[in-house]
Amino acid sequence: MGNWSIIPGRTNYAEHLKSMYRAFATSWARTYRQVFWLSDGKRSIDYISVLLHKPKEKIEQIVYDLLVSGHIKVQSGDKELAMNPALLKESFNLITPRKEEFARHFYNLLFQQYPQVRELFPNMESGMRRQEASLITTLAVVVAGVERGENLAAVIRSLGERHSRYGAQAAHYPIVGQLLIQTFQDLLGDAFTTQMKAAWSQAYEIISNEMLKGAAQAVQS
Repeated sequence: MGNWSIIPGRTNYAEHLKSMYRAFATSWARTYRQVFWLSDGKRSIDYISVLLHKPKEKIEQIVYDLLVSGHIKVQSGDKELAMNPALLKESFNLITPRKEEFARHFYNLLFQQYPQVRELFPNMESGMRRQEASLITTLAVVVAGVERGENLAAVIRSLGERHSRYGAQAAHYPIVGQLLIQTFQDLLGDAFTTQMKAAWSQAYEIISNEMLKGAAQAVQS
């Protein structure tokens, strides 16, 4: 994210959901709240850092934390990134009754198309059942956290750190994202709309960027 000319803006979801606003006002640090209100879709990160007399790197991380939580969107050139809590929840709710099937299908696709990664996962069936349950739990935590406007960045960085210790590499992340979308499409068919696909694609890009930060921290520690 450091190479982008980033223009952050508040999401309509964050501005209009009163419960999310109350949680934000009471549980987030003052600088986070300041960055949120200065994120008007016109001011750059550089300008916000000048206004707040804070280092650009600090403001950039705050912007990313707010992006992960669904409070703001970021614009860089023609590209916009944002979490879409409503579509993430709607599509996740569709697969929840079939969550075991969803997770099993995802890993079947992964091992069929990329057999070289099979060694990173448990050999025993019981171990894979736990792995599948962990996938669904992670998705549920993200969807619920974004809906409530929680600061998920530290949780996601920790997840990236753990995956790094298991042997996950940066090259694996696009594969997982592609197969996650394919699993939604395979199970939901036409019910998985173009808008839902875009929402999950953007969410995964945001999440994987943060997980890679956690992986980098694991290497440095």
